[in-house]
Amino acid sequence: MTENKEKNFVSCVVYLHNEGKAAKEFLTRICGVMQEHFEKFEIVCVNDGCVDDTIAQVEAFVAEAKVKPVVSLIHLSYYQGVESAMNAGRDLAVGDFLFEFDRCEADFEASLILEVYRRALEGYDVVAAAPKYDVSLTSKLFYLVYNWGSRYGGKIRQERFRLISRRAINRVNQMNTYIPYRKAMYMNCGLRTDTICYDNKEVAKKHRNREEWGNRSTLAADTLIIFTSVLEKLSMMVSVVLFGALMVVFGYLIYSIFSKVRPVEGWLSIMALMSFGFFMVSVMLTLILKYLSVLLNMGFRRQRYVIEGVEKLT
Repeated sequence: MTENKEKNFVSCVVYLHNEGKAAKEFLTRICGVMQEHFEKFEIVCVNDGCVDDTIAQVEAFVAEAKVKPVVSLIHLSYYQGVESAMNAGRDLAVGDFLFEFDRCEADFEASLILEVYRRALEGYDVVAAAPKYDVSLTSKLFYLVYNWGSRYGGKIRQERFRLISRRAINRVNQMNTYIPYRKAMYMNCGLRTDTICYDNKEVAKKHRNREEWGNRSTLAADTLIIFTSVLEKLSMMVSVVLFGALMVVFGYLIYSIFSKVRPVEGWLSIMALMSFGFFMVSVMLTLILKYLSVLLNMGFRRQRYVIEGVEKLT
């Protein structure tokens, strides 16, 4: 019954990049949950340079729907990656709460969507759904390094989708004009966050194409530079090791002066000079990496997505 449905307006932003095999079924499933539990909702699909029949499948989903949902389709001018695409979808969405689906992969029960929403109503502004399985080794390594070098207290992991309140969206927009990595920004916005882990052991793994893998690899490198101090910490560790080696050389030099040990002539001076040189290089590298982090952060503040057009399918 209508009176039992949730009153909040909910937006669902769905990322599309060559998802022709799964787009229609995924949208049908999401729409079914929305129509059953929410009075007002919208679906915002972002076409990130699809070259297969993904858009045709989206149009077929709308045409075959018995109750026509509100569906908007954003066409990006060219392939720009999931982060830029989802930023475009988030800016167009108007809901009190916003679901972000980064992939058309439904390895979770439909009831999990409502469970995430219920958790948000308990006072959480960001609630994510994270799979227990099907996490690649490279993803595990990235999150391990990120959490080790994070400048903030929040820890992140692989997520399948998330729900963000309008307050969290406004908070993040105040922090930065462009969101280079949404997961890190949401986790570090200062509001309450939570993660619900679900069992997806029985679902087969999905192979990612090389284009997506390459884009995410670049994003991972940029994220570690902007949001963490990993490179600075590594450079500092090298500096400490080299400083220790320098102290050992100088100690041996002093010892040789007051003892009968006579090393090869010129050897100690060369080693001392090399140790001091490598130490100063590592110190300079630490300062350069710190400055590079600041420059990249400023660059991301200016970066934006490029839209070809917005199409209302209903």
